[in-house]
Amino acid sequence: MWKGAVAMVIFGVMLVWLQYPRAVSQQEYLDHIKDKVVVLCGASSGIGEQLAYKLGEQGAQIMIVARTQSKLEKVKEGAIAAGAKRVEIFPYDFSNVEESGSVIDRAVEVFGKIDYLVLNHAAMVSGFVSSNARHQETAFIKRMYNINTFSFFELTFKALPYLEKSGGHIIATSSMAGETPTSFSNIYTSTKHAVNGFFYSLQQELIARKSSVGITIGALGFIQTDDLTAVLGDDGIEIFPAFARGDVRECAKGMMNSLIVRPRTFTYPWTSNKMQRLLWFINPYYHEMINGQLPLEKAEELLKNFKERAQERDFQKGNF
Repeated sequence: MWKGAVAMVIFGVMLVWLQYPRAVSQQEYLDHIKDKVVVLCGASSGIGEQLAYKLGEQGAQIMIVARTQSKLEKVKEGAIAAGAKRVEIFPYDFSNVEESGSVIDRAVEVFGKIDYLVLNHAAMVSGFVSSNARHQETAFIKRMYNINTFSFFELTFKALPYLEKSGGHIIATSSMAGETPTSFSNIYTSTKHAVNGFFYSLQQELIARKSSVGITIGALGFIQTDDLTAVLGDDGIEIFPAFARGDVRECAKGMMNSLIVRPRTFTYPWTSNKMQRLLWFINPYYHEMINGQLPLEKAEELLKNFKERAQERDFQKGNF
């Protein structure tokens, strides 16, 4: 019995590492990124900001989208300095789902086409839903789903005809929270499960139709952005082992490479997320062991500190 279990684990580990993403050549960047039109949502900070700079380095044309005009102006300057052929700004709050298609309309109006759509915007909230009245409010839950889920759907529906013409690609930024449960971000986790269900199903539909459009789902873990690092503080960061902390610039480069390689899933940080996925497959209750290592009182203290630091920095986690 135990020999079979060991063999399964070894096979799983080999399968995981055999899927490690390949390198991308400079010629591929020239062929697939230079002069291409990228609609990049959630570009005002973090991964989206760094992705704008990476795309700029390869001479892409980019429309960057997020709520805050001043932050987008800063990112535009950085992307142009990096070498972007053209950068347009479109301030938009994705909690307004009904009008989100205007993002695609504007991109087509300005550039005449769309080659790539990157859905990177998100609102993240932490806390225990069973003891937080606000997290139980229908209006709050709807807003979270509008930003994290329904706007992804609307943008995809609107962009698909243009992407069919260009043989384009979609990256839907999700999370490992969309694959395994977490005890401190219930609503966020549920939105990412919905994203995974929709885009993996659409991915298979497009394959069955022999469509020229590809989809990559970003299975991201903890990415150490500047803002999030400052707000979490040392006590929050230390929860994550060093190998489980993703570098924001490396993550952005991996996402850009996914536009070329077109994997079904982009997993980052690679080692920790693959281990998490494998453990979940072998033992669906393993997360209860993880939760047991962080007492409830400690978790509540960390969440309280997170909220206080966020208020001090006038920081709201989200680049939508």
